[in-house]
Amino acid sequence: MNKVYQEAPSNIAIVKYWGKKGIQEPMNASLSFTMSKSISKIEIQHAHSEEELKIDFLFDGQKKDSFLPKIQDFIKRNEKHLSNITSGILKINSSNTFPHSSGIASSASSMAALAKGLYSINQSIGNEQEYNPQVVSEMARLGSGSASRSTQTGWVLWGKTDELQGSSDHYGIEINNQIHENFHSLQDSILVIRKGAKSVSSTVGHQLMDNHPFKEGRLKQANKNIKKLISALKQGDFKIFTEVCEEEAMSLHALMMSSSPGYTLMAPETLRAIKRINKFRDSNHVPLTYTLDAGPNIHLIYPKEQSKIVHPFIKEHLAPLCEDESVIYDEISMPLQQ
Repeated sequence: MNKVYQEAPSNIAIVKYWGKKGIQEPMNASLSFTMSKSISKIEIQHAHSEEELKIDFLFDGQKKDSFLPKIQDFIKRNEKHLSNITSGILKINSSNTFPHSSGIASSASSMAALAKGLYSINQSIGNEQEYNPQVVSEMARLGSGSASRSTQTGWVLWGKTDELQGSSDHYGIEINNQIHENFHSLQDSILVIRKGAKSVSSTVGHQLMDNHPFKEGRLKQANKNIKKLISALKQGDFKIFTEVCEEEAMSLHALMMSSSPGYTLMAPETLRAIKRINKFRDSNHVPLTYTLDAGPNIHLIYPKEQSKIVHPFIKEHLAPLCEDESVIYDEISMPLQQ
């Protein structure tokens, strides 16, 4: 019996990737930071036998067979890296530290944790010691594109770009050694405007970009924003960071609204919250910005030292717009040496 435990954080992209090519490769580079508290945990046991591989999957200790096809597909896509897991019994038990459908990308953290866990169990069976972060990130990508950024810590770039040497469409790379200290302690307070599943899956959303009338313009915009964001992160420029952050958030939703068929992913409370955020920022001159994923919930991002003024504002003016006044207070996770 071989047994391993792994975990991986969720992440929030500042420059989004929207649209795929090949097998889970991005049309444009994306850049995100991983979170500190929103984590997927996984325990994997493998019992050797000569029989065909059998998989048991549990979530929070309860069997969830509906997820098995995705795991089987994941293993098949990564068979070259999982050569020691071709037979026997594989028992996978997964859990999250955050609630489902709360504006936190569980697919990124869960697939990253699965990639790390299966890689580790394969290494354990083969008595192999070397850990290759690029391989693990590439494995995670084949389960969920954004998961390629969750196998690592802090600021992670995924996608080939001329702005950074070593960047790749196949795996994410950490760029923490290039990040100004202003961006080492960002807070991410997630306004859960609506609970429940998204009205359209990310897979469908990416497919809508294939024939989107604004596809070429979006690729130019994303390439421009990657350049601006990397420069802002190096220089510690929160103003430019804010411009990129909000332009990317609004562009994502504009692309979905203008696709065919079109989808409106924001809720009325989302727009009300954004107006209140803008008014508060302008009145108090606070470095504060926001982004959204493909849903109505808002990631409110600000430096840690601004918490004393931002938290009361959230409680009084933003939490009432959230379902059950639900706000999740998280922050960036940076490597210890940072």
